[in-house]
Amino acid sequence: MRIPESERMNFGFAHQVHLYSDYSILVSDYLAHGTLQPGYCFTALNAIQDAINSNLILETLHDAAVIHGDFKPDNLMIRYARFWSYAGIFLCVSFLGGWRTKFTLEVEDKDSFYECSGPWKEQGLCRVDWGRGIDLRLLPEDAKLVGDCRTSGFRCIEMQENKPWTFQVDTYGLCVIVHMILHKSYMEIEKRPSPDGGYVYQPKTHLKRYMQVELWKNLFMKLLNTSPTEDHQSLLRNLRHSFQDYMCSNPQLIKKLKQLLVKQKNSLCSA
Repeated sequence: MRIPESERMNFGFAHQVHLYSDYSILVSDYLAHGTLQPGYCFTALNAIQDAINSNLILETLHDAAVIHGDFKPDNLMIRYARFWSYAGIFLCVSFLGGWRTKFTLEVEDKDSFYECSGPWKEQGLCRVDWGRGIDLRLLPEDAKLVGDCRTSGFRCIEMQENKPWTFQVDTYGLCVIVHMILHKSYMEIEKRPSPDGGYVYQPKTHLKRYMQVELWKNLFMKLLNTSPTEDHQSLLRNLRHSFQDYMCSNPQLIKKLKQLLVKQKNSLCSA
């Protein structure tokens, strides 16, 4: 199996597949809590958690030599386990004139948060819509792709400049997702002078001071200016670790994130 069993919940389960000459249908579990659209995110800590989850999905997918090709917020579904407990938050439901929910907080487990394991797996994101997916194992080794997805706002730099691409279409999509979470708007990029006399690509919209500026700035800088020879999988992993290191540097951040995730779930489940 190319997707590890431990990561399967991030990609859904296809119970049926129907293939036709001009389209296909995957029948999978219904996820009732909507997509990762701008507006639902409560704070910068929610944004960090979504960035970690999105990053991990790309790492797993690219390790399996698959390009999603349409990595955007409305193709990321919010998911919860059927019986939900989150990193020491236990859901106890009783009936007393109606359903009542009680949450009990326990001591934070930084190791499980850092490893995205244990109860932290019970809430996250699920990647859907594989209509533009590309299996690189069906192509010659080191094959490059050309062409334009023609999806406004999601054309990677290589597409815009008519250059070959592979995984850049997905890492650019990750930047757009992060931009939409932070700014509630699609990302536009521009060339800015660099210290070496060249230029770098950066989003036109500047980060606000209350955001974790260095974390987000580093993500945009690295992913929008990746060298074709760079190991992008190591880059993705290092970026995810930078966000996890930040969260684990202060136990209060993890505690606060847990509280926000409870609030998020209550909001989405009551909508």
